[in-house]
Amino acid sequence: MEGTERWIIRVTSSGAPVRSALVCLELPGPRGILSLTDGTINQPVQTDSLPDGRVRAFWVQGPLGANEVRSATLQTAVEPLKSPITVKRENGIIAVQMGDQLFTRFWATGVAKPFCFPLTLPNGLWMVRGFPIEPKEGDSTDHRHHTGFWVAYGSVNGHDLWSDHGRIVVKEIQELTGGPVFGRIKSLNEWRAPDGTVLCYEERELIFWETEDGRIIDLKMTFRSDREVVFGDTKEGFVAIRIPDSMRVDRGGGHILNANGDQDTSAWGKRAPWCLYTGSVGGQPAAIAFLDHPANVGFPNPWHVRDYGLFANGPFARKDFGLPPEPPVRVLPEKPLTLRYRLILMPSHPTPEAVQEMWNGFARPPTVELVG
Repeated sequence: MEGTERWIIRVTSSGAPVRSALVCLELPGPRGILSLTDGTINQPVQTDSLPDGRVRAFWVQGPLGANEVRSATLQTAVEPLKSPITVKRENGIIAVQMGDQLFTRFWATGVAKPFCFPLTLPNGLWMVRGFPIEPKEGDSTDHRHHTGFWVAYGSVNGHDLWSDHGRIVVKEIQELTGGPVFGRIKSLNEWRAPDGTVLCYEERELIFWETEDGRIIDLKMTFRSDREVVFGDTKEGFVAIRIPDSMRVDRGGGHILNANGDQDTSAWGKRAPWCLYTGSVGGQPAAIAFLDHPANVGFPNPWHVRDYGLFANGPFARKDFGLPPEPPVRVLPEKPLTLRYRLILMPSHPTPEAVQEMWNGFARPPTVELVG
């Protein structure tokens, strides 16, 4: 094709097999539509521009064996290879669509805290409880503060924002991005005490993408403050999803498993790099994998995962889980706190080995090099 530009790239996995990974490569100068091919399969590439004029190219890397090296060609394309993931405002709520199907909405105004609701699988089934946002017949009605997929904490300088006694306010939507590989929302949030005092600022990035296994949300948060902020020792938090009632362990259908083999109620409060909740929704198999990142404070975090359907982590909790005490986590003016997590929603029941490979792709993604 006349005018086509091509680059040879090399992808190298770490010492463990990877099921999939969202990878990035910097390129010189502005670029148009790109695709990636290994000679047999073409796949979409998404780009964005850096302030200095360089371009970052993103794509979903498929399975790799341990220490595997693979070459491919990055090239200009005439048109995108798939329908885009779109991110747009709808009456104060931000909708994320994968093709022509709603994946989720980011609720950012008029609420006690921002959250994502609903979360859908490609078959259209919800992976969250409807209550209290859009109750469905038969929904349990406990814990009104369990709203879809959210972030909150029960001891921020002693204030309980987990139970909505304070507020987390979206002050600014900094970015809404869509494309053939991922959608992205960036927001600046204020964590406020009940009297309105700002406790700290949180820069939040949500990236929405998908693989053959399912739909994925990557969450990155950076907390900053102009004074000391202490995340106290409590189980009430932190990043959480309230799963559909049909997946609950205590109703006979669901199961919990962590990376160390702890199951069901025995997984509560145990440290592990990942945790998996499986069950069924609408009579179909469904699963949620929740991954902790090794760069996070307190890794691997304990899991505040309950048989009644709360699926959360507890990165700052010790005493409630029967763990040895540790110094509290502090945010200081010169010391921000950054945390990363991944949520994978699947219309299947993956094996523990498959989830471990998913975690490898998150924690130790392959390296990407431009070689020609």
